[in-house]
Amino acid sequence: MKNLSDAHRYIHSFPRPNGLNTNSWNALKRLAYHAWECHFSQNRFKHNINFLCKEFYFMIKTPEGQFIVPEGSFSYDPSL
Repeated sequence: MKNLSDAHRYIHSFPRPNGLNTNSWNALKRLAYHAWECHFSQNRFKHNINFLCKEFYFMIKTPEGQFIVPEGSFSYDPSL
């Protein structure tokens, strides 16, 4: 992933999970996009992450599987 356009396409490649409403899904995608903005601009991501939607955790990983935010930001174990 080289830029925000790539990140945008990547984020929008994930299907909305069953049981998650459209507004919540759009909010998660906006937060994932913000994480990528911070990553590319080398700014600190200042949010705590506590979501039970595994797709969100995939959105904030590189295609190679590395998280783009500090794993200390997680209030939930994304490996579960």
